[in-house]
Amino acid sequence: MSNFSDKQRYSFQTIGTEQIKAHYLFTEKDAKILHCLQPIAHKALPSMIDAFYNFIFNFEHAKVFLNSEEIIRKHRKGIEQWYMNLFSGHYDTGYFEGLSTISETHVKIGLPSHYVNAAFSFVRQFLENVLIHAGHTDNLTSLHKIIDINLDLLSLTYKQESQQRLINNVAILKDTIKYDNVTPYVQPIYSNKTREISHYECLMRIPHRENHTVCSIVHMLQLAKQVHLYHDLMKQMIQKSFNAFTQLPHAFTLNLSYEDIANIDSRNFLEEMLTALPNPSRVTFEILETDMIADYDIVSDFIKDVKTFGCQIAIDDFGTGYSNMENLLKLKPDYIKIDGSLIRDIDHSEKSLKLVKNIINISRDINAKTIAEHVHSKAVYDILHTLDINYLQGFYLCKPFPLSELT
Repeated sequence: MSNFSDKQRYSFQTIGTEQIKAHYLFTEKDAKILHCLQPIAHKALPSMIDAFYNFIFNFEHAKVFLNSEEIIRKHRKGIEQWYMNLFSGHYDTGYFEGLSTISETHVKIGLPSHYVNAAFSFVRQFLENVLIHAGHTDNLTSLHKIIDINLDLLSLTYKQESQQRLINNVAILKDTIKYDNVTPYVQPIYSNKTREISHYECLMRIPHRENHTVCSIVHMLQLAKQVHLYHDLMKQMIQKSFNAFTQLPHAFTLNLSYEDIANIDSRNFLEEMLTALPNPSRVTFEILETDMIADYDIVSDFIKDVKTFGCQIAIDDFGTGYSNMENLLKLKPDYIKIDGSLIRDIDHSEKSLKLVKNIINISRDINAKTIAEHVHSKAVYDILHTLDINYLQGFYLCKPFPLSELT
């Protein structure tokens, strides 16, 4: 963030003060009108400030940030100054650089963009009422112009930061593919009865540019699909996982999305890898139950194909609210992985406990084994150990670690 202010001020200079005003059809006449309204705005300032703070303290973020009298005093002074500057009549480079500083501060303290939008909406409505009450309806257009300019420029940092983050993430994904840097991790899945490792789940990790560590693909997964890099990433993940387990005796699972299953090239590549793998019956494919499955027939055909190799099927994240029992029965899964949101709360949520028990009963009825994921504490583990769950997985038992360590 240290150089972000320079970036934003550069963008103001690049666009040009006059050009910004021209974009909003903001003229010298508008500036004079606003300046003439300054006495009315100043008179309304105390009531605006009181109403403004009553409004923003409905936001939890405001309660956290404005947590002392000293901070509130400084914040109030800043709001008063910004409010009166709306009617200064002088909207030059210095004015826009002041907005730049405010915007940068908002991002540094993590102020949500919707909070800024809501605050602007409040101030706009307040000033509308003031001007209408004072008989200045004809001057509302000038007010809306300056409010719109402020709102857009105070949101510019969010837009630039979001755009920069997007560019950085695409670069990370492309570098990962270019340098063959997909890094498979594994996490053990334990038998609830014997407490021994039954098999391993393979998890995709990619290098993190800044701190030279690896991170989960989860937060960039949708982006990877949007920019058409996902299949190349998955190809590396599949190949590295299969190659490693060729040298290992363990059973393992691999996560697949609907995109993997519906893509003919991915299907062909998986078939090649299964053909080359000694004892492919060790493989279980986990299909996300929350994925938007457009055609269950495609998924069903895929399952039939891989079952000819002896592979098994798990439905992942089951119980998150998207469950379709009819389609689930069609897939005939070998395992049902109970969603972590239910497991995490099971030690203090009677509702979660009941839902988990119901899923266990459903699984038993369709002859599927159950896996509880996200077992994060001893309290959760102790409860699950008393239930008729087949397998357990989570940080309390073992955190994910590089597949290379297993080999």
